[in-house]
Amino acid sequence: MRQRPQTYALTAVSHQRRQTFQRAANAELLIDTLFRYRDQGRYLLHGFVVMPDHLHVLATPEEPIEKMAQLIKGGYSFAMRKQYPGEVWQTGYHAHRVTDGEDYRNQLSYITNNPVKRRLVDYPYVHTRFMDRIDPTPAVWAT
Repeated sequence: MRQRPQTYALTAVSHQRRQTFQRAANAELLIDTLFRYRDQGRYLLHGFVVMPDHLHVLATPEEPIEKMAQLIKGGYSFAMRKQYPGEVWQTGYHAHRVTDGEDYRNQLSYITNNPVKRRLVDYPYVHTRFMDRIDPTPAVWAT
Protein backbone atom coordinates (compact mmCIF):
# COMPACT_ATOMS: atom_id res chain seq x y z
CA MET A 1 0.00 0.00 0.00
CA ARG A 2 1.40 3.33 -1.07
CA GLN A 3 1.56 6.04 1.58
CA ARG A 4 -0.06 9.42 1.02
CA PRO A 5 2.57 12.03 0.11
CA GLN A 6 3.53 14.52 2.78
CA THR A 7 3.38 17.99 1.25
CA TYR A 8 4.63 20.95 3.26
CA ALA A 9 4.54 24.71 3.16
CA LEU A 10 7.99 25.69 4.42
CA THR A 11 8.96 29.18 5.55
CA ALA A 12 12.54 30.24 6.27
CA VAL A 13 13.56 33.75 7.36
CA SER A 14 16.80 35.58 6.69
CA HIS A 15 19.15 36.33 9.58
CA GLN A 16 17.84 39.32 11.55
CA ARG A 17 15.25 39.75 8.79
CA ARG A 18 17.88 41.37 6.59
CA GLN A 19 16.71 42.18 3.07
CA THR A 20 19.19 39.61 1.75
CA PHE A 21 17.05 38.50 -1.19
CA GLN A 22 16.22 42.02 -2.33
CA ARG A 23 19.45 41.87 -4.32
CA ALA A 24 18.64 40.13 -7.63
CA ALA A 25 21.77 37.97 -7.63
CA ASN A 26 20.94 36.61 -4.16
CA ALA A 27 17.31 35.86 -5.04
CA GLU A 28 18.35 34.16 -8.29
CA LEU A 29 20.94 32.05 -6.45
CA LEU A 30 18.24 30.90 -4.02
CA ILE A 31 15.94 30.00 -6.92
CA ASP A 32 18.82 28.09 -8.55
CA THR A 33 19.29 26.23 -5.25
CA LEU A 34 15.59 25.30 -5.13
CA PHE A 35 15.67 23.95 -8.67
CA ARG A 36 19.01 22.16 -8.23
CA TYR A 37 17.61 19.95 -5.46
CA ARG A 38 14.29 19.60 -7.25
CA ASP A 39 16.11 18.44 -10.40
CA GLN A 40 18.04 15.93 -8.28
CA GLY A 41 14.70 14.41 -7.25
CA ARG A 42 14.99 15.44 -3.60
CA TYR A 43 11.48 16.91 -3.64
CA LEU A 44 8.63 17.91 -5.92
CA LEU A 45 8.45 21.70 -6.10
CA HIS A 46 4.86 22.98 -6.39
CA GLY A 47 5.36 26.65 -5.61
CA PHE A 48 7.69 29.21 -4.05
CA VAL A 49 8.30 32.88 -3.53
CA VAL A 50 11.59 34.48 -2.57
CA MET A 51 10.63 37.60 -0.65
CA PRO A 52 13.23 40.23 0.31
CA ASP A 53 13.66 38.77 3.82
CA HIS A 54 12.14 35.27 3.70
CA LEU A 55 11.29 32.26 1.58
CA HIS A 56 8.06 30.28 1.16
CA VAL A 57 8.15 26.87 -0.52
CA LEU A 58 5.35 24.38 -1.21
CA ALA A 59 6.93 20.99 -1.81
CA THR A 60 6.57 17.25 -1.41
CA PRO A 61 9.92 15.95 -0.14
CA GLU A 62 11.30 12.48 -0.77
CA GLU A 63 12.98 12.64 2.63
CA PRO A 64 11.84 14.08 5.96
CA ILE A 65 11.00 17.79 5.92
CA GLU A 66 14.01 18.46 8.15
CA LYS A 67 16.30 17.18 5.39
CA MET A 68 14.59 19.33 2.76
CA ALA A 69 14.99 22.44 4.94
CA GLN A 70 18.64 21.55 5.53
CA LEU A 71 19.27 21.11 1.80
CA ILE A 72 17.71 24.43 0.86
CA LYS A 73 19.11 26.54 3.68
CA GLY A 74 22.48 24.79 3.82
CA GLY A 75 22.93 24.63 0.05
CA TYR A 76 22.19 28.31 -0.30
CA SER A 77 24.38 29.29 2.66
CA PHE A 78 27.28 27.29 1.25
CA ALA A 79 26.97 29.05 -2.13
CA MET A 80 26.60 32.46 -0.46
CA ARG A 81 29.67 32.05 1.77
CA LYS A 82 31.83 32.40 -1.31
CA GLN A 83 30.69 36.03 -1.52
CA TYR A 84 29.14 36.79 1.89
CA PRO A 85 30.79 35.51 5.10
CA GLY A 86 27.97 36.27 7.58
CA GLU A 87 24.92 34.32 8.69
CA VAL A 88 22.24 34.00 6.04
CA TRP A 89 19.30 32.38 7.87
CA GLN A 90 17.60 32.63 11.21
CA THR A 91 17.80 29.39 13.16
CA GLY A 92 15.00 26.97 12.36
CA TYR A 93 12.08 27.21 9.98
CA HIS A 94 8.32 26.79 10.00
CA ALA A 95 6.83 23.74 8.28
CA HIS A 96 3.09 23.34 7.84
CA ARG A 97 2.01 19.85 6.75
CA VAL A 98 -0.74 20.12 4.15
CA THR A 99 -3.85 18.29 5.34
CA ASP A 100 -6.15 18.22 2.31
CA GLY A 101 -6.82 19.66 -1.14
CA GLU A 102 -8.31 22.88 0.19
CA ASP A 103 -5.31 23.42 2.46
CA TYR A 104 -2.98 22.79 -0.51
CA ARG A 105 -4.80 25.39 -2.63
CA ASN A 106 -4.80 27.88 0.27
CA GLN A 107 -1.05 27.46 0.81
CA LEU A 108 -0.30 27.86 -2.90
CA SER A 109 -2.54 30.94 -3.08
CA TYR A 110 -0.82 32.46 -0.04
CA ILE A 111 2.60 31.92 -1.62
CA THR A 112 1.50 33.31 -4.99
CA ASN A 113 -0.11 36.39 -3.47
CA ASN A 114 2.62 37.20 -0.93
CA PRO A 115 4.32 39.79 -3.19
CA VAL A 116 0.95 41.43 -3.94
CA LYS A 117 0.27 41.91 -0.22
CA ARG A 118 3.66 43.63 0.06
CA ARG A 119 2.88 45.82 -2.96
CA LEU A 120 5.72 44.33 -4.98
CA VAL A 121 4.43 44.87 -8.50
CA ASP A 122 5.61 42.49 -11.27
CA TYR A 123 7.66 40.59 -8.72
CA PRO A 124 10.04 38.23 -10.57
CA TYR A 125 10.92 35.77 -7.77
CA VAL A 126 7.72 33.75 -7.65
CA HIS A 127 7.04 30.31 -9.11
CA THR A 128 4.52 31.64 -11.61
CA ARG A 129 7.50 32.86 -13.66
CA PHE A 130 8.84 29.28 -13.84
CA MET A 131 5.72 27.22 -14.61
CA ASP A 132 7.62 25.02 -17.07
CA ARG A 133 9.76 23.79 -14.14
CA ILE A 134 7.11 23.53 -11.43
CA ASP A 135 5.76 20.11 -10.48
CA PRO A 136 2.02 19.51 -10.71
CA THR A 137 -0.26 19.18 -7.73
CA PRO A 138 0.02 15.68 -6.25
CA ALA A 139 -2.98 13.60 -7.34
CA VAL A 140 -4.08 13.15 -3.74
CA TRP A 141 -4.60 16.95 -3.42
CA ALA A 142 -6.08 17.57 -6.87
CA THR A 143 -9.84 17.95 -7.15
